[in-house]
Amino acid sequence: MTEALRTREWTPAELAALDRTPLIRLAGARPDGTLRPFVMIGHVRVGADEIIRSLNGTGGSWYQGVSRTGQGVIDVDGLQVRVAFVADSGREDEVDDALRARYGNDSGVRRMTSALAQAATLRMIPLA
Repeated sequence: MTEALRTREWTPAELAALDRTPLIRLAGARPDGTLRPFVMIGHVRVGADEIIRSLNGTGGSWYQGVSRTGQGVIDVDGLQVRVAFVADSGREDEVDDALRARYGNDSGVRRMTSALAQAATLRMIPLA
């Protein structure tokens, strides 16, 4: 998958669906274009960006899968969106704060705000 990716902005309908859906389904694309199995994952908005993290850091299986091609599909309450995944760093505190604001501060959120998970932070960008 070496073609140039055409990105676009999130639509109002996509943003509304993301706002009301705390967990989304995510499937990374394989090099042949087929999708890996969907996994459930939390997400947050930081500024205009939709951000995800791997609880298991860069060694997490879904993270490794999306890192190979940088592309996949998210399913937000039945709405499927093709996305690119881009490493995101330098604003760990903002992402941590957004995660706590959305999900509280239970053990899962504490794992999501650990250094291990911070190293596996990705921005999702919708594809045209």
